[in-house]
Amino acid sequence: MKIEAREIAALAALLIVALVARIIGLDASLWYDEVFTLAHFVRLPVGDLIADFSSLNNHMFFSLQAKAAVSALGESAWALRLPAVIFGMASLPLIWWMSRQAAGRGAALLTTLMLAISYHHVWFTQNARGYTGLLVWTTAATLLLVAGLKRPSWKVFTAYGVCFAAGMYTHLSAGLFFVAHGIVYAGLLGAAFVAPGSPLGGAYAGARDIRTFYGFGLGSILTVALHAPLISQVASTVGEMSSGSEESSMAEWNNPLRTLAEIVGALDGLGPLAPVALLGGLLLIAVGAVVLARRSPLLAAIYLVQIPVSLALLVALSFRIWPRYFFVDIGFIFLCAALGGLVIAQAIATWLKRQPALSGLAWTPMAGLILGMTGASAILLAPNYANPKQDFTGAIRLIESRMAPGDVATSTGLAAEPVSAYFRPAWPVVETAEDLQVLMRSGHTVWLLTAFEGHTLKTRADVMALAARRFEHVAELPGTMGGGYMHVYRSRPSASRSDLDQGTKLAGAAGPTN
Repeated sequence: MKIEAREIAALAALLIVALVARIIGLDASLWYDEVFTLAHFVRLPVGDLIADFSSLNNHMFFSLQAKAAVSALGESAWALRLPAVIFGMASLPLIWWMSRQAAGRGAALLTTLMLAISYHHVWFTQNARGYTGLLVWTTAATLLLVAGLKRPSWKVFTAYGVCFAAGMYTHLSAGLFFVAHGIVYAGLLGAAFVAPGSPLGGAYAGARDIRTFYGFGLGSILTVALHAPLISQVASTVGEMSSGSEESSMAEWNNPLRTLAEIVGALDGLGPLAPVALLGGLLLIAVGAVVLARRSPLLAAIYLVQIPVSLALLVALSFRIWPRYFFVDIGFIFLCAALGGLVIAQAIATWLKRQPALSGLAWTPMAGLILGMTGASAILLAPNYANPKQDFTGAIRLIESRMAPGDVATSTGLAAEPVSAYFRPAWPVVETAEDLQVLMRSGHTVWLLTAFEGHTLKTRADVMALAARRFEHVAELPGTMGGGYMHVYRSRPSASRSDLDQGTKLAGAAGPTN
C-alpha cells in the first residue's frame, strides 16, 4: 500500500490541530475520579500501588504512568493527565492506519479530521484515566489479530499478546473487547473446519494455526501474571460492584436506556439541529458499516460483535453501563460515519455529473460533507473549553472570596473526597445532619459545597433536608461531566436553638444516610 508524501503531510497537519485542541484547558480543575485516582493510588509507593485493587477506579497501568509523570514533573492537573494525552494522541495515527487499510486514503483522513476535533476524544484525552490507553491497546490488538489471521507469524501474535495484557492491565473492561475477539475467532475456526474451501473458511490462514492460540494464550498468561498480587481483591471488588449495584444510588446507570440518553445528550450543543444531526449521523454510520463489512469483513465483524456483546455482558453482570466503556469503539464509529458520508457524497456527485445543467456542482456534495462534519464537531467541542469537567476550583474560589472572618466552609457527599483529599484538606467534612448542626451552632455563617446533587440527595438525605430548611442556594457551577455540577449553599442568619433542633428533626425524618 503506497502512501504519498502529501498524505503524510495532511496527517501531520491533523495531528498538530489535535495536539493544540488537547493542550488548551489541560490544566483545568480536576474532577472526582481524577482526584480519587491521585489521592488513593498515584501517591502510593509503587509496591503498594500494584497491590491495591480496592476500587475499579484504579486503572492500574495508567496509575503507574501517572505516578511517573507527577514524580518527574510535579503534582499538577496537567502532569496527572499527561499519560492520557500521550495515548490519546497515539490513538490518532493508529486509527488512521486502521482506516487506511480498511477503507482507503479519503476515509482515513476524514476519520482522523473528525477525531482531531471530536468533543469526546478531546474530553477523554484530557481525563486522567486509562480510557485513551484502552483505545490504543484494543485498536492495536485488533489490527494485529486481523493481520495475524490473514498471515500468521510468531512476531505478530507475540505483539498481540502484549497488547492484550496491556489493555487488561489498564482496565478490566478491556475483557469485554477481547471476548468479541474470541467470538469472531471461534466463528472463523468453525468455518475453517466445516467449509475449508469457502471464502470465509479459506481466506484466513491463521484460523487453524497454532500461533493464533499462542497469541491468546500469551495475553492470558501475562494478564494473570500482572494481576497475581491482586487476584483476591479483583474477585471481591468486582463481586461487590455486581451484587450491590441494584441497591446503589447509581443504580439508574444499570439501565441501557440511561446510557443511550447520555450519549444522545451530547448533541444538545447543536440546539434545534440536534435531531437532524442524530438521524443523519445514524444514517451515515449504518451506510458506512455496510460498506466496511464488504471491504474489510473481519474488522467490521469484530466491532459489530463487540458492541452488543459488551452491552449484554454488562447487563447480565448487573454492572453500571457507563458510556466510557464504549469509548474504545470511537475509531470504528467515526470510520463508519466518514465512509458512509463519502459513499453518499460520491453517489450524489456522480448523479450531478450526469446532469448537463448541474455538472458544475459535482464538487459540492464532498465539500458540504466535510464542512458539515467539521462544523458540527467544532460546535460540539466548544463547550469543552467553556467549563472544566467539575469546577471544584471555581466553587472553592467563590466561597473563599465571600467568606467573612469566622465563617466555616464544609462539604458533603461525593464533593467531600476531592475537597478533603486534595483541594482543601483543612475543611471539615459533613457526614450527617448532626455534623452540620455542630458547625451551625458556632453562630457563624456555614458554607456547604456539594457535587453530583442527585447522588447527594439520596445518600445524604438528612444533610440536604437540613440545608433546604436553613441554607440558601448561592450558586450552581456547570461542568462537562454529566450530573457533576457544583452547588454552593450558605446558611441563613443564626436561628434560635429551637429552630435548629426542629431542623434536625426534619432532617432525620428525611431518612438515614447511606
